[in-house]
Amino acid sequence: MSYRVTSQRKSTLQTAGLSVGWGLQFQSPLFLAAMIAVLLVFSANLFGAFEFALPHGMQTRLAGAGGRNGYSADFFTGMFGAVMATPCSAPFLGTAVAFALAGRGVDILIVFTSLGLGLALPYLVIAAFPRLVAFMPKPGRWMLIIKSVMGVLLLATAVWLFWVLDGVAGLASVIAVAALSGLAVLILSLPNVQSQFRWSIAIASLVLAIAAGPLLQQSAPARSTPQLAMAWIAFDRSEIAKRVSAGEVVFVDVTADWCLTCKANKTLIIDREPVRSALEAPGVTAMQADWTRPDTRISRYLESFGRYGIPFNAVYGPSAPNGIVLSELLKTEDVMNALAQASGRDVSAKVAGQE
Repeated sequence: MSYRVTSQRKSTLQTAGLSVGWGLQFQSPLFLAAMIAVLLVFSANLFGAFEFALPHGMQTRLAGAGGRNGYSADFFTGMFGAVMATPCSAPFLGTAVAFALAGRGVDILIVFTSLGLGLALPYLVIAAFPRLVAFMPKPGRWMLIIKSVMGVLLLATAVWLFWVLDGVAGLASVIAVAALSGLAVLILSLPNVQSQFRWSIAIASLVLAIAAGPLLQQSAPARSTPQLAMAWIAFDRSEIAKRVSAGEVVFVDVTADWCLTCKANKTLIIDREPVRSALEAPGVTAMQADWTRPDTRISRYLESFGRYGIPFNAVYGPSAPNGIVLSELLKTEDVMNALAQASGRDVSAKVAGQE
């Protein structure tokens, strides 16, 4: 019964026009604003700007001593870690998630249960072998250093999410979320304000910050591109067939501002020799699909290959009209060989010589 319900939910979301995939929550201004607000508050807490002082009863329940409700903190901690890890975990989990979303309910259950067990494995090992705790470091001054380092990492993540929010919702949303989240942190940092009054204003500011993301969303802004950047044409699925029929090779790159693996592929492979020269050669077209914001054309294109996440790259040509799909983590040899195979030429020896 649960398998059938899971499949029905997936189909209902897709029928409603929503994309179902890995990491797509980063297309939502509401999600981005919420994550930014949470990360800024947590980072300020780690830097010592204020301390969380929960009621004793709530601390007891969160610690698990209060009964059944104690597991909620563990659940939301794991969920937060899984959600925030999706831009980096795509190349490792993308294939498994695509298989699950394209399959039956039982496939979804097995794959996502396995993912959850993998995230929980360190805790399960400690629970099974409690003596391992003796090998863990003892409390000391090193914890203050770790605390500061974690604060810097959270702050850096928030800055990156601001950049993503700018591409998704525009500058107005970024300014509003930053101002309201900063106000919440400032109020929480004031020692002479009564606790109830301080938390009421802070919570109201955070709610307004989260709401400002989608409410102030603007039309898609055009990011400035460096003059030395490679020339890309905008994604058009019908244009692929036209250019292939004219004898051209088309390299399709589906990317997004929030996809860190896509950025790594571009920096380490696509923008480096010999791939860049091959993509700028006569008769070769570099086509980029920007999936930073929801786009049904790109979603349907990915679904036609059984994919529900990015990075995604494919090469088309006279000898490969249906496209050659590349792996999530690009390699120079794979890209060059795919370009050669699509055009009907063999340049593998040339690639080996250039390396």
